[in-house]
Amino acid sequence: FWQDIWSLNLTSDLLGALRIERKRFPACSCQSTRFQELVISLLEFCIGLFFIIKMFRWAQPIIKYYKYHKELEESMRNLKTILEGLYIKKDDIEQRLHTKQISEHEQEAKEWLKEVENVTNEIHSIEQKLGAKKQYLSRVCLGKLVDEKTTKVNELLHRGSLYESLEKFFKYIILGGGVSAGYAAREFAREGLKRGDLAIISKEPVAPYERPALSKGYLSPESPSRLPVFHVCVGSGGQRLLPEWYRENGISLLLNTQVVNADLSMKALTTSMGRIFKYETLIIATGSTAVNLTDFGVEGADAKNIFYLRDIGDAEKLVEGIRSKRKGKAVIVGGGYIGLEVGAALRINNLDVTMVYREAWCMSRLFTLEIAAFYESYYTNKGIKLVKGTSAIGFNLKSRNGEVKGVRLKDGKVLQADVVVVGIGGRPLTSLFKGQIEEDKGGIKTDEFFRTSFSDVYAIGDVATFPIKIYNEMRRVQHVDHARKSAEQAVKAIKAGERGVSIEEYDYLPLFYSRVFDLSWKFYGDNIGETVIFGDPNPLSKKPKFGSYWIQSGKVKGAFLEGGTNEENEAIAKITRLQPTIVDLEELAKEGLSYALKLSIVQNSIL
Repeated sequence: FWQDIWSLNLTSDLLGALRIERKRFPACSCQSTRFQELVISLLEFCIGLFFIIKMFRWAQPIIKYYKYHKELEESMRNLKTILEGLYIKKDDIEQRLHTKQISEHEQEAKEWLKEVENVTNEIHSIEQKLGAKKQYLSRVCLGKLVDEKTTKVNELLHRGSLYESLEKFFKYIILGGGVSAGYAAREFAREGLKRGDLAIISKEPVAPYERPALSKGYLSPESPSRLPVFHVCVGSGGQRLLPEWYRENGISLLLNTQVVNADLSMKALTTSMGRIFKYETLIIATGSTAVNLTDFGVEGADAKNIFYLRDIGDAEKLVEGIRSKRKGKAVIVGGGYIGLEVGAALRINNLDVTMVYREAWCMSRLFTLEIAAFYESYYTNKGIKLVKGTSAIGFNLKSRNGEVKGVRLKDGKVLQADVVVVGIGGRPLTSLFKGQIEEDKGGIKTDEFFRTSFSDVYAIGDVATFPIKIYNEMRRVQHVDHARKSAEQAVKAIKAGERGVSIEEYDYLPLFYSRVFDLSWKFYGDNIGETVIFGDPNPLSKKPKFGSYWIQSGKVKGAFLEGGTNEENEAIAKITRLQPTIVDLEELAKEGLSYALKLSIVQNSIL
């Protein structure tokens, strides 16, 4: 690179010298002058051509060095996460050496440990330098070092697999690395945990994080949320559990690990690499996967600019898609949680958004027609087009690169599209346990302590079908609030069983909530019976606030509130749990939110 610059400067100096010489000898013949002009013009042309050629050569390293500078902190975080996996492998190999379980490759394993120690020290040194404010070139150098150490750590991880045990036992294993896994790990630490007793086996590349951030802050065009900001348990106002927290608490966090077989009778999990993990107690926290249009054989559904949103990898792909199609046309397939939240996020990113859903109104499983009308009008006022009562049956692709250029609808219309996001529901990941464990309503059947038909196996979060005590029925709930609370309940039950004490049954009040644009709503309970709308459901209001009660058999069964304060949201939660008797629906509509607030005050005074 610098040789090219020097050559360019030298040639420029030569041109300058020729021009000076021409000025010093103005009496030269016209023929000589014309020749000199020709030489100078030829040299100028060659320099231009030389510079263009070199630009192509320089482009790749310049982009690479810029990425070193721009992505330094993120690359360092990624390196530290990978390093946590190396620490786990290191502990295992040290233990095997200590117990004389490695004989054939003992010397190689010891050398591997020395390399691990060296690279760890080098990474700590880079961390210290990163703490100081650095100029551009220093950051580039550090970025290059981080890149080199990441390659080295990955290589050590690969080599370390030769010396680690193929079979390992943990007292507790949490299978899955989502929200539930993180909250369960925190509860284990609170309840008392012996080092080395707990492992989290996750196919994800990062420690557990709050998934709701992916459809909101992660997609923000300004100051987007990135890890480690939304690691669990910040979503509930708790401590942020960074990757090193797990190591400090003696928890083995096994990332990028895919379990391909689960034998519940043998208490054994087998990974794609052939490792076997045995346990005393298993917590199934495998969560859900996004329903994919390819599952239904939709033509063109595998195109590369069709996105889903379930994990951080999906979110990063979507962010790249948004960046590459700035001010382009986006089509959202689905009118539920993902559709509404991503639709808002893409509009904020200045994309031309159209939402398509087959239902008569958005969030039809939860919203009434009146509630949905408010949000649909609000979205329309934000410039989002809504196409209801139809669905995507195929995609037209560009022949040049295989990207989507159009979405074909069931009603015959074709929508132009640069980006497509599909959000048509989730499916619980229970296939590993089919035929081994009792299931119900699409999930794994549990009791009020999340114990399954195997007394040593628990299921939490999206995969659990559990008794809703307040309604006396079995349900499966896909929402982050239940994911957090079910994890805590299961761990408390496990530890209580070991101590020979009892705990209260899980008494869950269903909660759903969302935040989009300047709106924020919460729903508690069940959406059955007659509805009573109150407040101001005008989408043009500066700060809209309205809600609804659901009344069945003269009792409040559910409550919804848009724009509520913490106090107001707590009030509608209390009224839903209390299920007071309602005599006059018209009077309830007049009182509206004040009815819940008054009842809440009375309840607080009694308590």
